[in-house]
Amino acid sequence: MQKNPWIDWAEKIRAIAQNGITYADGDFDLERYHQLRGIAHEMTALLAGAPIEKVDHFFLPENGYTTPKLDIRAGVFQEDRILLVRERSDGRWALPGGWADVCESPALGAERETLEESGYVVKAGKLVAVRDVHKHPYYPTNPHHLIKMLFLCELKGGSPTANTEISEVGFFELDQLPTLSQGRTIASDIALLKQHHDNPELPTEFDR
Repeated sequence: MQKNPWIDWAEKIRAIAQNGITYADGDFDLERYHQLRGIAHEMTALLAGAPIEKVDHFFLPENGYTTPKLDIRAGVFQEDRILLVRERSDGRWALPGGWADVCESPALGAERETLEESGYVVKAGKLVAVRDVHKHPYYPTNPHHLIKMLFLCELKGGSPTANTEISEVGFFELDQLPTLSQGRTIASDIALLKQHHDNPELPTEFDR
């Protein structure tokens, strides 16, 4: 599915505005950068068919130079089945994971997110891939520019546990995957994790 270029343009305008707000040295420039950020939010609201208030609330508070957001996902296998969690927000399934936390390493973040979302205790063993979402068919497109880190994790214990964000937890055969929440996880993520699970010597992959 081809990405709407207006989404990229709105994102770039928002980044320019945020960087300007960070480094502007005069009230005149600062005011103009705030206006520019408002225009970017209006563009996003129009593209998403959402009220501007919802768009303003969606974007995480920014300070300093704008950088991509880091999304961490854990690949956990039980024999040849992959661990997935069902998101209450859309009723679809994804690898356990979420935003990276400040003052926490990505590997620990993968372990924490897996425990919080599934009830299983895991140990991160390998960084399988660093993925730029713009180069893969994640959909719907997140307004943020995301970098995804896929970790292969070893199952250590625990039991399936639902929570306020997750309604179900389960292990699935790769040829019988449920409907995926494709803004979070796509089939190629799972296939790549399986390749590295079967061949641990494979090098970490990254986009150019």
